[in-house]
Order: sequence, then C-alpha cells, then structure tokens
Amino acid sequence: MNQAEDVEVILGRERRYKFHSGTLARSSTLFADMLTEPNAAKLNSRARNAGIKVRWMIELTRLPCSQYPAGCLELVDLAPTGERADGRSGMVVNENGRIPKALKAYAHYEAVLYAFYGKELVIDDENMSAALSDCFQLLVVSDYLGCTGLVRKPIEVALFKHGQGLFRAIQGAPCRWVELAYRIRSELIFKECMIHLVGNWKKIKENKSVDILLHTVPGLRDLIEKYHRVLVAKCKQLEDGFTSYYPPRMRLPVDDLPIKREAYAKDILIWMALSFFRQWIAQHLNMEEGRHSQDCGYGLYKQIGTAGESYMDKSIINQFHTHFPMTKKAMNVLENHLLEIKECMKSIVNQHAILKSNCQLDVNRFPVKYLTCTAFQRKDYPWLNAEVPAKVVPAKRDYKPGGNEIARQTLDTARMFQDQSLSVEASEEREEDFEESDTEDVPTTSRTKRTRIG
Repeated sequence: MNQAEDVEVILGRERRYKFHSGTLARSSTLFADMLTEPNAAKLNSRARNAGIKVRWMIELTRLPCSQYPAGCLELVDLAPTGERADGRSGMVVNENGRIPKALKAYAHYEAVLYAFYGKELVIDDENMSAALSDCFQLLVVSDYLGCTGLVRKPIEVALFKHGQGLFRAIQGAPCRWVELAYRIRSELIFKECMIHLVGNWKKIKENKSVDILLHTVPGLRDLIEKYHRVLVAKCKQLEDGFTSYYPPRMRLPVDDLPIKREAYAKDILIWMALSFFRQWIAQHLNMEEGRHSQDCGYGLYKQIGTAGESYMDKSIINQFHTHFPMTKKAMNVLENHLLEIKECMKSIVNQHAILKSNCQLDVNRFPVKYLTCTAFQRKDYPWLNAEVPAKVVPAKRDYKPGGNEIARQTLDTARMFQDQSLSVEASEEREEDFEESDTEDVPTTSRTKRTRIG
C-alpha cells in the first residue's frame, strides 16, 4: 500500500493516472514488456529529493480505429528531472463541441486498469446492445494489453447483474453473444446461446451473415448441428409415440383371453375417436408441421401438450360428424373419449420433456416459438478442448514457486490467448473480404399447400 506509484498513464490531457509498475507488469504482457529497467528514467538526485517517483510514462497516442482497434500506447521519454523530454502535455480531442467518442475509449481503458487493483467492472447501460458493444471493446483493450484472463470474470459478473435483460438480449442475438461467451469463457452464457441456436437453427442458418459470426468460434457450427440432430431425433421419438399409442382399456377390454369380437365391438366409439386423432396428427405431420418444420414442431407439440380445446375443437369435430353421422348421444360419447385420448397424448409430451425449458430465460414471461429443451454437456465447451494443459516440469528445488515464477507463468498464458485472439481477428477480416466479393443471390423455393381437415 505504501509502495511508490512509479508509472504515469496518460490517456488524454485531463486523464492522467499513477500506478505501480509491479502491479501493471504482473497483470499485463504489454506493460511487462514496457516496464523494464532499461526503459526507466534515470532520475537525478534533485528529482528524487523533490519527491518525484515516476520512472515510466505511458501515453495513449492513437484512439481506437480500424487499423488500431484498441488504440496505441507508447512509452514517453523522460528527462533526468522526471519531466517529459518532448514537452507535450497529452493528446487533445476536439469534435466541435460534441461529446467526443474518445470518452468511451478512456472509460474502457480506465475500467481495465482499475480491474488490475480488484475494482469491480460496471456495465450499467439499460440498452443491452450497447452493453454488448462495450463488452467487446473491453475485450479488445484487454487483448491488446494482454490481460484478457483478468477481466473475463468481472465482465461476466457485470452482465449477470442485468438478469432477464441479459437473457432476453441473448435470445434476440445468440450469434453475437456466443462469440462474447467464448472470449470470456462464460459457461452459462455459452450454454444459453447454444440452447437458442439449436432450437431455432433451421431459421438462423438461412441468414447468410451467420456463417461469418459462427466462424469466430472454432467448431461452433458442427457443435450446433450435432445437438440439432439430437433434438430432431428426440422429436421423432415423440411423434412415434403419438402414432403408436393405445390406451390400456382398448388393448384389454376384458380379462378372459382370447378376447371375442363382441367385447371389441362395445368399444367401437373409442376406436373411432383414436382413428380421428390419428387422422388429424397424420395430416399435420404430412404437412411438415412436426420435426421438419421451421420450429422443429414446437407449435404442434405445444397444442398437444396443452390438450383440452387447444386443438380438434368443435369446428373440427363437426367436420368428422359430417362424414360419419351419428346420434347426439353417440357424438357426446365420442367427444369424451377424444378428450381422454388428448390427456393421454399430453402425458406423452410430458414424459419426453420436449417442452421443458433448460434456458435461463423466463419463457413464461417472455415466450419463444421454438424448442428450448437442449441439454448441453459441459464436456463440449470449445475452450476445454482447445486449451492444452501446460507441460509439468519437475521442480529442481524443494520449495514452492515464488512470485516471479508465478507471474512469468501467468504472462505466458496471457500471451498465448493474445496470439489466439489476433489469429481470430485475421480470420474475421478474410471472411469479410470473401463476403463482399460474393454477390450471388440464392433462390428460394416455395412449398405447395394441400387441402386438409382442420
């Protein structure tokens, strides 16, 4: 606490900060390379007697732009008296009286620098799109400084404070948020994105710009399609249950075997009700409203899972009675049997848990029109497969590693992540160039409509 603040960081004329060289060097690979003894000012006795402690001065010489996404920090030469050798006082930003965009850049640098000292990151913007942009810029700054591992958890914690606002934003743009989740190694946000991407994959993948976003995360598209195949297989099992279920009462109307035809004849109305239901479900599946639909059958399964009058209401039943006239009493008996069959089908939907939501979004308050039952496995997080454990070297001494050795290992890990982020940015630029050159239109096909009952 009583250590000398021997580093001055200048972001602008009125943005000057003093920090400890040891803290900055331990937290950032960029600062570790800058804050070396050869780069330190050789203060004379007059400066030391005057209480001047600053031996390094670092200045933001460029604001963030396309060429320098995080701006540019440079060492400033100091005279033996501790003053700037060039006589300048910092960068001046003027946008004709408007609030300068540089304020955002200053705020991002300040947040990251303060995080070195354990100060909590705050993302208090009510607009989650702006919050997402701020998070990405914070990551750009931390990648540049080589301290991404230090700000990941604070960013995640700051985002979770938004509660359902965060999860609604993820539901609206899962392709953008999944990249952020990957970069900050957030398991919860990544899982939330995967649930929405898998459930709504048939619609999402039609967007041509999605491919560029998905390529920012290694192996993401294959992972989504893997879980989507599992989801479709689960839907197929449910549809098989609809078409092969028989109420126990129909299978064994009497205890004496073999069962005589007179016993089956007494349940003719139950068989008619079951045939009517199967005709209805077959028509909807034939019209690709089940697992082959855009919502993977969510709308159809939701109706069946609700039961009651949510489907096959009076208007549909009257169409059936038009083809097969019967007495008023027989019609009432058949309708009661149909309600019982609906309850049986509802129980099948519950058994398969196809409508169960595994996401953090409150789907009762903010409903979505696709399945959110994907159970994502922790072993499939991309960063767990990408990161190779460091090679363990036998210790040459009996005592534990000291502070310098631990700091060196931390900086080596940070440099590795910094190199990975630079390779991802280069890949994004190549994808953007390819997208601009691709101007072909993709024709769409239309599906013919067929006449059906209901």
